[in-house]
Amino acid sequence: MNARKAEPRVWEKVSGLLKDPERLRLGLVSLIEEERKGLKADPSREAKIWAEKIAESDRKRSMFQEMAAEGLLTLDELRAKLLSLEEARQVAERELEILQRRWERIAELQFDADTIMNYYAGMVPKLLENLTPQERHRVYRMLQLKVLAYPDGSLEMTGLVGQERGLCGDETSSRRRCSSSR
Repeated sequence: MNARKAEPRVWEKVSGLLKDPERLRLGLVSLIEEERKGLKADPSREAKIWAEKIAESDRKRSMFQEMAAEGLLTLDELRAKLLSLEEARQVAERELEILQRRWERIAELQFDADTIMNYYAGMVPKLLENLTPQERHRVYRMLQLKVLAYPDGSLEMTGLVGQERGLCGDETSSRRRCSSSR
């Protein structure tokens, strides 16, 4: 589908959301809460546990090397223990990185939601309609908008707008598909 044909339909939906601040706020709050649910009970505690596992791995590495130096471990035993420690350390580093990315995503979602609510939501409809393509693009980025076009002419939007399917405005869309679902 041609982006020039799809964009007015997408903007109609997005600007409709921006003109209804309460609906937009509820959707943004819901999405951010859903992201937070993906975190374990206490993310700070979880991060501390993974950091401790990394530190423990480093301590054990040093201890095993000392044991090998004193002849208490063979080189093969040392290699096996160091390999096991390295694997455990990599798992802990990966989990810590995943946790950090989740925190960053939630912070980014919160920042974008605040910006949208404070600047764009409830904007005078005439001003919304006169946004430049660059300003619209900025709104789309803040909403983390992704649009999929289907062969029947319907569009699906995802991002901070939730999920909307069947955007109207194209005569090929059926009436049934034009009723947006969430």
